[in-house]
Amino acid sequence: METENEYIKKLVKERLHAMPPDISFSVGSFGDYTRDQLIEEVDKGSDVGKSAIEMQLNFIRKMPRLLNTQ
Repeated sequence: METENEYIKKLVKERLHAMPPDISFSVGSFGDYTRDQLIEEVDKGSDVGKSAIEMQLNFIRKMPRLLNTQ
């Protein structure tokens, strides 16, 4: 059975895979990363990966409010 952390990592990786491979992300003071580099960082559990997870979770949490404003 998956733990909550494993599920969240899987969710974030799936969201990243759904994006174009040539997209670039700026991750705070860490710099710019490609989609695939971010997926690697999420897998490693690095600080960059943790920041990417937090960014995606923040977006998911805000999505209902964003959809209600249209």
